[in-house]
Amino acid sequence: DAGADAGPAPANDAGVDASASPAERYRQLCASCHGSTGDGGTGPGLVGWERSRDLLIDAIDTRMPQADPSLCVGTCASTLADYILEWAGDTSCESVTPTEPALRLLTPAEYDATIRDLIGGSAASCTTWAACDPRRETCADGRCAALACDAHGFVFDPGGASYRTVHVAGSFNGWPATLAEGGWPLRYDEAQRRWYGQFEVGEGRHEYKLVLDERDWVPDASNPDAAPDGFGGNNSVVERDCAAGASDGAWSADLPRAVRPEGYPFSTHADASNVGPAHLETYLRNGPAVAEVVVTRWLPSLGCASGAACAEAFARRFGQAAFRRPLDAAEVARYAGLVNASATFEQGLARAVEQFLVSPYFLYRFERGQQSDQGKRLTPWEIASVLSYALWGTMPDDRLFEEASTGGLDTDDGVERVARWMLDDPRARAGVERFAEQWLGIEPVDTMVRDLSRFPTFTPEARAGIREETRRLVAHVIFDGSGRFPELFTADYTFADAALGALYGFDVPEPDAMALVAYPDDRRAGVLGHASVLGVTAHSDQTSPIRRGLWVRQRVLCQEFGPAPANAGGVPEVDPSATTRERFRQHTDDPFCASCHQYIDDLGFGFEAFNPVGQWRTTDGVFPVDARGNLNDVEGFGTATDANFDSLPALAEVIVASESARRCFVRQYTRYVRGRLETPADRCALDAIDETFVEQNLEIREMMIAVVTDPGLLYRQ
Repeated sequence: DAGADAGPAPANDAGVDASASPAERYRQLCASCHGSTGDGGTGPGLVGWERSRDLLIDAIDTRMPQADPSLCVGTCASTLADYILEWAGDTSCESVTPTEPALRLLTPAEYDATIRDLIGGSAASCTTWAACDPRRETCADGRCAALACDAHGFVFDPGGASYRTVHVAGSFNGWPATLAEGGWPLRYDEAQRRWYGQFEVGEGRHEYKLVLDERDWVPDASNPDAAPDGFGGNNSVVERDCAAGASDGAWSADLPRAVRPEGYPFSTHADASNVGPAHLETYLRNGPAVAEVVVTRWLPSLGCASGAACAEAFARRFGQAAFRRPLDAAEVARYAGLVNASATFEQGLARAVEQFLVSPYFLYRFERGQQSDQGKRLTPWEIASVLSYALWGTMPDDRLFEEASTGGLDTDDGVERVARWMLDDPRARAGVERFAEQWLGIEPVDTMVRDLSRFPTFTPEARAGIREETRRLVAHVIFDGSGRFPELFTADYTFADAALGALYGFDVPEPDAMALVAYPDDRRAGVLGHASVLGVTAHSDQTSPIRRGLWVRQRVLCQEFGPAPANAGGVPEVDPSATTRERFRQHTDDPFCASCHQYIDDLGFGFEAFNPVGQWRTTDGVFPVDARGNLNDVEGFGTATDANFDSLPALAEVIVASESARRCFVRQYTRYVRGRLETPADRCALDAIDETFVEQNLEIREMMIAVVTDPGLLYRQ
């Protein structure tokens, strides 16, 4: 029976479009009971269906979906049966099921990070420029550091004249008359016969001149912005406003937020977002501002400042960075032509940059693949982007581009080697923090509406701290702690500053900084005890056993429920004469409601010792708190695997001991990287990744490596 021992699933009042694909029909009508991959839910699993096709059709036609069989009429039953049998009949995992080709629009966060790294928006550790990379400068120790947002490039064309020295003097360095007094030296390029340099000038408006042979002071002829110098001449002017363009979120501030389909908690869904009018308006508005910075920072690194050859060099170098792959000859000619057709070389560069930034090859991540001996494999350049956006949340850097161009990503072993050094890079920590925010659903902490008169210690500083606390804990566990999955839930410590300590009611060793703090008691454990989680799963004026129970079921166990029916009850009124359990009793008293709420309410009641902002409490209104809970059917609905608990640390032990939580973590990270919900065809890949996870003692980094090196990701249909 396709629905034996399961309570009624909520009805889908909207019905199902007759033209919907079998996969979409299954998602709408079946997945909430039988699981998105057919591995079971409130109904039994369908993988490996051994009975006849006719029996399956009859079961669907007469009884499915349980809440309203009329939603599946006509050829619906036979279509669904054939879809189920197509993948449920094959339980072997001998072959790889490739992922579909994809075009993935950069999410707002990815768009910000990509522009930042494309133009060089991070703080530099040195001030003198030398040829290293258009987005990097060389420090005294020979390393390349990211250019600061306040960096400015200087170019001087001597017009055939010969000079021993050229240096920059201005309001940013005290107007030094000589190099010995602190003048910023430009370097002479013999091939191009021009002087170049790049320096951090600082934010704000600055005036300067170029000093030739420590004697003649002249304005910068390449800079049209000027101001009177008070002596009958002009100073050149440069302005830098880091807040306007280089800070996180500045470029994407007006972009629509990434769309997240039902059941998909991440912003990375490949098919959910496309360019609309609001996107285009933002992209076009950003173009000139980005172009101005690019021209300033890239021009000194070109070794030239005019001419067709210089335009082609720029098109190749900047184009490869912007498109995350080499340009073909026609593309080089097109963008170089934009440069050459403009009134000045700098204007041409700006025009080309603006065109680069509205190209689909910049705005989308291409994951199409090319034919190989083993099938259609992602190109090395596509793999570089997959790894970079999955592990770092931004575009590939020069080392990744080098790996792509020299064969380092041509083999599976090479991909694994590269992925491992990427996880050793500090940028991987930020990537993990971004995944954690979305997996745990804590992004709304910034918009939670709270009555501060009721929660006086929930200050703006504490609000900011609760997000950082969760981000830091997850990153610490993976990179500094045991590295193992259980510690995410069982950690007996957290990260807190003075504001967060006041919220939680304990002292912190470093009040002015977010520091590791051992919990002073056994009330909290891991992310379960974080105010970010406890707050976003509550209402503004009361706790919510429903939200908190669903959070565990959906985020931690990947157990699915259909949408609530239209006649579902709302949040009960706060009644000081009734406990939370009594107010929510309607869910379990009604058999229809109980079919789902039997898995939600008893679990959510186990969080009742924490108020709507995550503070410990001992009373519920005028009654003592009853924080007993039951994570019934932890291993899947109908499995009779009940687990009673009386504290969050006890719940944490239940979670980390369960197979469901471990497999769900694998599934969530795989969703994040692949950019979609899993399909039945992904079952073998998920099994293989989970097997590696277990073999590697639940080391999260090993699981991440398994996901980004999985053949199903690297090969495409």
